[in-house]
Amino acid sequence: MNNFHEINLYYVKSDFSYIVNSLVKKLRDKKVVVNLSNELEMNLLDKYLWTKEKNEFLPHKTFAEKLYPKDKLILFYGDYLKMKGLLDFDVILISPKVKIKKISYLKKFFFFSYDEVNKEIFSIISAKLSNKVKTIKCFYELDRFKWKAIYSN
Repeated sequence: MNNFHEINLYYVKSDFSYIVNSLVKKLRDKKVVVNLSNELEMNLLDKYLWTKEKNEFLPHKTFAEKLYPKDKLILFYGDYLKMKGLLDFDVILISPKVKIKKISYLKKFFFFSYDEVNKEIFSIISAKLSNKVKTIKCFYELDRFKWKAIYSN
């Protein structure tokens, strides 16, 4: 298994639900998990994904439902390292409300933050993860879904 990961950090202004809805459409060919902070946040995103698009439903499940190998979008809360069955997934989207302690086994990580841009953090992250991370990219949301790349290694 390839031990190198891709990290994407987004400083966002838009609501995380909008971002998930938009990003998951672009990642339809991937198996995606969305890491949320608690059951309430998971249920709100679940409801949003059921009702947002009138003409285009995004098939998804929560981890509490029976999961099948063909499922491509799973919502859950808690520590992703404790979730069974995530080895088959390619991408993880991590809510701005979630802090993770370790980057492991998934290929592509998308972190989101409502905080102000802190450019010093990129060199700190790069130094700490240099033996595990293939690329780190950072984007700032200038306007709704209009992004500016502000860092790439």
